[in-house]
Amino acid sequence: MRYFFRRLRLRFRPRRLRLLLLLLPALLLALGCYLRLSWLPTVRELVAMEVDNETSNLINEAVDAYLAGQALRYEDLVRLQYAADGSVSAARIDLGAVNRMKSVLLRELDQRVPARIREKVEIPLGNTLLPALLSGHGGSLPVRVVNLRSTNAELESGFTAAGVNQTLHSLSLRVEVELLLLTPAGLMSRTVSAAVPIAQTILLGDVPGILFQNPQP
Repeated sequence: MRYFFRRLRLRFRPRRLRLLLLLLPALLLALGCYLRLSWLPTVRELVAMEVDNETSNLINEAVDAYLAGQALRYEDLVRLQYAADGSVSAARIDLGAVNRMKSVLLRELDQRVPARIREKVEIPLGNTLLPALLSGHGGSLPVRVVNLRSTNAELESGFTAAGVNQTLHSLSLRVEVELLLLTPAGLMSRTVSAAVPIAQTILLGDVPGILFQNPQP
């Protein structure tokens, strides 16, 4: 026992203890620099990538499910006007049908996005330290939605040439979700945008004029 305490006193002599106390601030400073300059940016980048992917997937799933459930076709969203030669002179987009779709989708996304991120977005600790060696290993760093600030959707219409005297008319719904996230790297604000095709058809003739028809009172 005496031998043990004598070795212990020799190991932690005042000189070594003073050296350790001098090195401790430098070690803490180095750790703080590593966290600030390397670890925290890596965590933010991984969180942004995972949140973007999961939110975009959910937007696509919600739009596809709505279209399948309502059996929506191009003709349900657009009314065509024809010229004397049979070509399309104008395309009237039914804003009533579009607004009903937007209302259902945005309400669903408001409910499902926070739950989806809570369930699916977890960053393995190994991915933030040594991804080449520890990817997918270690405990998971959680990500939570503090606030879903806004969801918005806008209809996009595009035309592309589809052959001689033919035009492809495509309709897409661009959905934008703005989130405030709580992550191991602190609070993050993230805006995710995804454009989902909802209908298309081939039109005869040149690019027609686009008219927006409001729902009847």
